[in-house]
Amino acid sequence: MGELKVTLDEELLKLFKERAYKIFGYKKGSLKSAVELAIKDFIERIDLLQREDLSVKDIRGLLKDLKVTSVELQHKALKLWVRECSS
Repeated sequence: MGELKVTLDEELLKLFKERAYKIFGYKKGSLKSAVELAIKDFIERIDLLQREDLSVKDIRGLLKDLKVTSVELQHKALKLWVRECSS
C-alpha cells in the first residue's frame, strides 16, 4: 500500500472533509475512502479525455438528447453518485 502526503488549501480541505463525512460517515477510514474515490474519478476523467479515438464531436453528441439544463444534470449526477457510494 502506498502513501501520499499532500498540503491543501485550508478551505478546500474543510470542504472536502465535510463532504467526505457526509457521504461516508464519521468513522475510521472515511477520509481514505473519499480520497481513493477522488483519485479514481480523476484517473477515469483523464483517461477518457486522453483517448485518441474520442473526438470533440463525439463528446458533444453524448448528451444531445437530454431535455434538462446542465445544472439539473449536475444535481442528478450527484444524487446518483451519493446513492452509489452509500450502498
